[in-house]
Amino acid sequence: DDERLSGDVMQEPSESGGNIYHNLTTEYVQQQLEQSSLVGLYQGKDNHDDEGRLLSQFRENMNLTYMAHNPEAQGSEMHVKGAPIGEIREFIQEKMTDAFVGLEQGVAEGQITSYGVCSNGLSLPSSHPLHLSWEDMLIASNKAAGIVHGDANDIVSSLSMIQLPINLLETHGLKVANRIKDYLSSPEREEASLPSSIRVFAMRPLTCYPDRGTGTGHPFKLVDYLIPKSFDDNGDKIWTHDSEGLLPLYTAVLNETMAHFDATHLLEIKEEEERELTMEERETLDGCKLLQSMIHDLDVNLSSGQIRSFAAYEEDLYSKVVPLIHDTFEELDADSADVLQRFFQVHGNAVRQSIAKTTRQLLKEGGDGVDKYDIPDNVSLQEFALDYLWKQECNGEHAKGPLIDKVVVGCPKAEHVVEAVKIADKFD
Repeated sequence: DDERLSGDVMQEPSESGGNIYHNLTTEYVQQQLEQSSLVGLYQGKDNHDDEGRLLSQFRENMNLTYMAHNPEAQGSEMHVKGAPIGEIREFIQEKMTDAFVGLEQGVAEGQITSYGVCSNGLSLPSSHPLHLSWEDMLIASNKAAGIVHGDANDIVSSLSMIQLPINLLETHGLKVANRIKDYLSSPEREEASLPSSIRVFAMRPLTCYPDRGTGTGHPFKLVDYLIPKSFDDNGDKIWTHDSEGLLPLYTAVLNETMAHFDATHLLEIKEEEERELTMEERETLDGCKLLQSMIHDLDVNLSSGQIRSFAAYEEDLYSKVVPLIHDTFEELDADSADVLQRFFQVHGNAVRQSIAKTTRQLLKEGGDGVDKYDIPDNVSLQEFALDYLWKQECNGEHAKGPLIDKVVVGCPKAEHVVEAVKIADKFD
């Protein structure tokens, strides 16, 4: 069922149904709060099992902040239709106010502790069509507090948090966070119902987008990798920032792969037996030459400095290289398949090594809109990037102290969690 609700704004259409919509109406927010299991836990509705005492203790220390995600998405349909940016911003502010009314009511009714905004648009410049104005966000919050609570002098908006992209290459979010904190700390601000401060959560600290996350461009990571030095699962590993040049394992497997597909035996048949190759033998010879050429190109690309995204490398691998192999050979024998599997395994690690070194060099040299960073050779990119954010201080006229309250790091693998904890333990 793809019935469109009041306030739905199309985000991703689908020919087969299942379209993705974005909604910020008061009614939709209220519905989501009513259906949320976390809200039920927070309110004590889920206190019927044997762990009731434990849940009760958990709630005593629980702060439940509901995040409105990417309010700027409300203006996407207007942007496609060519509406002026001023009209789009006005519409977005109106929709944010609607959502904040529902959230303020949720706080008043004890469903949540506070609310916040998680937005990619907050980190975009004002000229960008998907920009979200922090001023409009505060105005919407102030209006919502007035609508729900009236003109009482002691009312303070329940807006408590923003979450926005900030990293070494996408630094506009630092300016936005500074401006918000300084404005809220100013004794001259006009909106009495706004909070005196707000927590800033930096997201995507290690993931950068050339299009700032607004298009389909591949991300690249501010990370060094721990890569194996052998095929032994329990063997030694080395960090890419501690390695110099390609690992011996890669060079050995590269030579092994090139030798395997050199088709020497077919050339010897033609020369020594003095007969023409059969059609099947000619196809095999051509296929081997093609594979050698492809592997040579993959090897050359490692030192070109052009590979900056492992996601882009993987897409190229699956959309071009793998289909080429499939089209060239109807079926690979077990030995050949094993040789190729070993090559792509070590080549993937070599690509990670190349990307990490290229990224480090880019950050050290700066230029073309990139700040110049003094990164110690013995420090991983992820440690430097996280430490840089953690040390940011408010530099405005009124707000003082740390600029960023939390750094949100995505850890899709268990070893990523371990590494993140180790890095955090090094910080003061």
